[in-house]
Amino acid sequence: MTRNEFISILKSESRDYKNRPILVHAVLEQNEFVSILLDNMALAEDENSNFSARILELACKKDLRVILPSLEVFSDLVAKLKFDGSSRASAKIIEMLTVQYFIKINPVYIDRLSHEIFEKFIERCFDWMIENRAIAIQAHSMYALYLLGTEYDWIHPELILQIERNLPDSSIGYQNRGKKIIKAISSGKLFKLQAI
Repeated sequence: MTRNEFISILKSESRDYKNRPILVHAVLEQNEFVSILLDNMALAEDENSNFSARILELACKKDLRVILPSLEVFSDLVAKLKFDGSSRASAKIIEMLTVQYFIKINPVYIDRLSHEIFEKFIERCFDWMIENRAIAIQAHSMYALYLLGTEYDWIHPELILQIERNLPDSSIGYQNRGKKIIKAISSGKLFKLQAI
């Protein structure tokens, strides 16, 4: 697929399911298309940023390594996202990256994820939780912060406070994950999500 064909499908009015596998496959085949997705996501006021973020998330679910050449751009971008769709996809990617680093101890990610990138992830994930964003955004952020807190001591006490603040007005799913994370922090036992 050419760059122009990729952009044309991505920007078409038809953002339906039939185009998703085509776009995801193109990203996996040609990593330079990641920059197109990130450029679209940076257009925070453009609804197409949600679709681009979703395609990036789906590509990362197939092969998370596609984001590696663009980690710095991605980590800078997450602070600028406005829409829940693009924020949710980005929070999921952050969660997947932290799982590779802290749970799977994958050297590919250990070599690429820097302290500076983690600081940006930490700041944005806490912002998403404090802003009381959509539950999926907060759930992915919560787990990423929990894992990051295994390296940065100050995170866990702050995370517990934020989870406890949000618990009374949150969904059953949020309460379930939040309580499991608080229990894991208190016990010192690593909490692994089953779906990841």
